[in-house]
Amino acid sequence: MKTTKRLILTLALILAPLMMVAAQGAAGQKIAIVDSQNLLTSMPEAKAMQTELDALMKKYEDTLVKLREELNSKYQAYIAEQDTLLETIKVRREQELEDLAKRIEELGRVAQEDIQKKQMELFAPIQTKLRDAINKVGEENGYTYIMDATSILYLNNASAIDATAQVRAKLGI
Repeated sequence: MKTTKRLILTLALILAPLMMVAAQGAAGQKIAIVDSQNLLTSMPEAKAMQTELDALMKKYEDTLVKLREELNSKYQAYIAEQDTLLETIKVRREQELEDLAKRIEELGRVAQEDIQKKQMELFAPIQTKLRDAINKVGEENGYTYIMDATSILYLNNASAIDATAQVRAKLGI
């Protein structure tokens, strides 16, 4: 019995300072959240990026529509004439249709790659600007952590600060 009491007392004396240090550390941490999606959609650069991407997509779509119309027109002409065509001409027309279909498919693939590449190119500086603003707000306000509001699984509103407005002010939006 005496050894058990002594062991508990020893453990209490060892653990008490550790628990106090941990409590002080946790109490000294300032945690903030930021709604980065909301900020991104509010940034004029993001809106300009979307406008530029929409214009690029429209150019590709217009070209693809013209090529599809051409393919459809040539196919309809081929169907109408196929019974009267010589075999060599028939084979050549079929090859033209296949080649045009392949061009359309290739253009669709290239368009998708180009749009994705352009999106990454345009988004990088926007992302950097947002990250820099978040970092400045964190440094200026002494936050230990700033987390994105969209990926937090649990939030006790009493212990976290919403820094979205502060970052918005840093971005000038």
